[in-house]
Amino acid sequence: MLDRPATFARTLALALACACAPAAAQDSRPLTIVLPFPAGGGSDAIARALGERIAPKLGRAVVVDARPGGSGLVASRYVLGQPADGNVMFLASPTVMIILPRITKLEFDPVQAFMPVANVGANPFILGVHQSVPARDLREFVDLVRRAPGRYNYASGGSGTSTHLVAALVLKRAEVDLVHIPYKGGAPAILDLVAGHVHAYFGNPVDFRGHAGGAVRLIASSGERRSPDLPEVPTIAETYPGFRLVTWNGLVARAGAPAPAVERVARAVVDALKDPDLAQALRRIGVDPLPQSPVEFAETIRRDRLLWDDAIRTANIRID
Repeated sequence: MLDRPATFARTLALALACACAPAAAQDSRPLTIVLPFPAGGGSDAIARALGERIAPKLGRAVVVDARPGGSGLVASRYVLGQPADGNVMFLASPTVMIILPRITKLEFDPVQAFMPVANVGANPFILGVHQSVPARDLREFVDLVRRAPGRYNYASGGSGTSTHLVAALVLKRAEVDLVHIPYKGGAPAILDLVAGHVHAYFGNPVDFRGHAGGAVRLIASSGERRSPDLPEVPTIAETYPGFRLVTWNGLVARAGAPAPAVERVARAVVDALKDPDLAQALRRIGVDPLPQSPVEFAETIRRDRLLWDDAIRTANIRID
């Protein structure tokens, strides 16, 4: 599983091999980026913005292929079923790389099955409440919940999803309970929040686009610092010092992919993220550019595993 030191040693060794690999003949076949969520969402926007910038650098077309389902399992299994030639990559997040192996019996270990290519961007989770909830910040919300136990609830994209786990950690820190209402994805959760059928939801910044300031009030962010695009939204750490939990999206390839092919894509991604236009496009959907090499990306996965493990224990989720 993810916590075996040898696993990360192998991952880092593969990544280091990429950095040292000699140049190879250019592959003219399209590079396919497989998404774990439906087209039109945040991951789709990230992949398309990235693909437009790296295609000229690679000298080949970049195709975005959305294969939603199973919290990323449909997409990851599809990539693992393709040849290990580096032409099909997966836009991964902590959900598949860290969380699912802890709560579901998988037929593969993501850290062994995939090799890090390049991280792309990270974003905090935002706590949004329905406008009917009389709370302007996290402290007011916690006080409200504490005074009326059992009255308020929160939605998530499903039990064991990142939106569930970040809420569980916040509630633990605040020492309050909320009724958990899991949905089959973030889209129906945000729709019911807007409609007032649920009181709160921790989502990605893009989930609240078009709703904030209307039916939904944004009251807290899980990042280390306030987002430049949402400067009025305080961090959870301003109420509970030291709190931080973010998600990221990065490219991974099937293990065994040729080192030169992986390194070529990694360099293209890191170079593309230096483009101010791409950085601005990502920030518009609430994502902070996070250009990381294969070695750096592997270290991020290792480090964040500890944070998500704590969230899983807090949520008391047992393996299926």
